[in-house]
Amino acid sequence: MPELKTRGPFAVWILSIVTFGIYYLVWFAKTTAEVKAVNPNGEKNVNPAPMVWSLLIGALTLFIWPIVNWFKFCASIRQEQEAAGLTPTFSTGLATLFVFLASTHVCYVQSQQNLVVAAVSAKRAAPAQPVAA
Repeated sequence: MPELKTRGPFAVWILSIVTFGIYYLVWFAKTTAEVKAVNPNGEKNVNPAPMVWSLLIGALTLFIWPIVNWFKFCASIRQEQEAAGLTPTFSTGLATLFVFLASTHVCYVQSQQNLVVAAVSAKRAAPAQPVAA
């Protein structure tokens, strides 16, 4: 299981810009792996390597493959929130809107992912409750 990390949403966005998108690809792969680790029974076909490849060679499919993978990724984040015991607050529509607003969707996605990381960390840190017989 990959280590769940809390990342600064603004830092992810700035690093994606400064590195001309290379950090974005790394972040996307890591986030996809974390989503899959928290909810392995969630959205099918959400794997880091194909998701990143869809971004790299998406133009060959007229950007259909990246769009389909984007909506799978968004659905998996929502399912991940449910699996972590949270009320799902992730909005695919809002995330898609932020794609067109200076690519600030990374800030939104990372802030939602940080909620999951906090919930999973709290569950791991909580002592086991004794079962009453």
